[in-house]
This record gives sequence, structure tokens and C-alpha cells, in this order.
Amino acid sequence: MLRCYFHVLNGKRLVDDVGIEVADIEEAKLEAVKFTGTILMTEHPTDIWDGTPWEMKVTDQPSPNRGRTYLTLTVTTGTS
Repeated sequence: MLRCYFHVLNGKRLVDDVGIEVADIEEAKLEAVKFTGTILMTEHPTDIWDGTPWEMKVTDQPSPNRGRTYLTLTVTTGTS
């Protein structure tokens, strides 16, 4: 089992200091996508997107700047 921390890095910067246990990196990926989807469905678009990409960084530490980064999911808007 791995303990993973899911940090949202943008203008709000939401640091996960609790984390969850997952079986492996594949489960961490699934949880990151689910959590990102929840954020996109519950936040007002202007609150989560200020015109710059934001990231969900999955790490092995309760600080996004320490330890090992397992994956980073980047969310951006397209321009026409």
C-alpha cells in the first residue's frame, strides 16, 4: 500500500496533509482523475481557472515540494 497526497496547485493552492492509501500507482491515477472531476463539477469556473493551467500533484509527502512525485495531472483551457 502507498499513502498518496493529492495537492492542487494553482491560485488557491490546496495542500493535502492527510492523503489516502492506495494499492498502487494505477489506483493513484484513478483517484487523481476522480478528484479532479469533483473539483471541476463543484467549483465555479472563475474560482479554479484564472487563465493559467492548474495541476494536481500526487506525492508521497504532505508537502508538494518534498518527497517523490508519483504523477502530475495538468488542467488547461483551450483557446480558439
